[in-house]
Amino acid sequence: MKDALVSGYRRARRGIAVAGMAAVLLGVAAGSALAAGGTYGKAEKVGTEDYKYASSTYAINVGDYVYQYANGEDGWAYYTYYDGSSWGPWISWADTQPVKVKWEPAPVEYKDNNYVFYTGEDGHLYHLSGAVGTDWTWDDISGDYQFQYSPYANENGDYLYVYATATDGYVYYNQYDGSTWSGWNNVSGESYSAYEPYSVEYGDYENAFWTADDGKVYWNRYDGSAWSGPKALPGDYEFKYAPYAVEYAPEKSLYAYAVTKDGEPAWNVFDGKKWSGWKPYKGLDAKVKYQPNAYVYNDVQHLVFTGADGHAYYTEYAGKWTDDWKDLGKNYNYDPYQYSYGDNVYLTYTGKDGYVYYKPYAAGGGDDANDDTYAEPTPTPGY
Repeated sequence: MKDALVSGYRRARRGIAVAGMAAVLLGVAAGSALAAGGTYGKAEKVGTEDYKYASSTYAINVGDYVYQYANGEDGWAYYTYYDGSSWGPWISWADTQPVKVKWEPAPVEYKDNNYVFYTGEDGHLYHLSGAVGTDWTWDDISGDYQFQYSPYANENGDYLYVYATATDGYVYYNQYDGSTWSGWNNVSGESYSAYEPYSVEYGDYENAFWTADDGKVYWNRYDGSAWSGPKALPGDYEFKYAPYAVEYAPEKSLYAYAVTKDGEPAWNVFDGKKWSGWKPYKGLDAKVKYQPNAYVYNDVQHLVFTGADGHAYYTEYAGKWTDDWKDLGKNYNYDPYQYSYGDNVYLTYTGKDGYVYYKPYAAGGGDDANDDTYAEPTPTPGY
């Protein structure tokens, strides 16, 4: 599900006009204060069809809707939407999609519009834009390159940035101003990325991250005129999977997260001048894998890792680390993703059974925090 942090990450940033009703329907009391010390509650299935999905799922807010994206096992791109009262059906673009896609979608809200990026089976990178009730448009923005892995996109100021790993192993970016693409430029220098890249806005910079084939996590940042140059984040660990990072406004810091080659969760913090160095977490006995996800809401960092055992594990940071990890239950596959809607935070993920789910955050836990079952959603009238 690759959007918006209250602190600056752009993927689910916009408020929703129907926040109170939406909060009730998605499983939290309207107007309730979201406090630290909780966990995620009971899983609910997104959509009612029997489509199954083969990658991580992501959700963004655009206007009065939540849009949820996932790539099907059949190679078609799908989306559904939540209008404040119920989820719509899963919809594909089978009539217009130029080729089948693989890996993950990369959606982002940019200038109140819906943009999604895909890597095709032909190695091209495709840009999809549209909204409920409008025509959706596909464009090939590959230029002279072919790509591997998933792309990543984020909004920063007046620009949309798209990052992707080309078949030559280098990470490239393309910048969009609302009408024109800048063209692809190398951002990784001579380091080769082994996974999809990641980016986030922090401290008036565009910050790009990737895990290289040497096992190090690299970082490069852009001030609007020049890139600082790629640097390996300090620490004595080697990593697998893509990293993640989030701005934490109370400390004016940038937190990076990654999974070591031994399956340990680790973190690294940048205070605006230097990185602290990688440190493993304590208190979690399980091994983890895939890209982690962090989300900041009301000055609390919500952090989720997918376990190698098919469970997901959750902890929080509100100025002090805790060794308290909560087991969110089984049936987790691929990268987890968190987003805010109305007055609450939600976790969404693709299950090992191939279906897409979401869970609402519940302050103080709740009786259903580790319930592996799900409740059927309210169907949209007419389907």
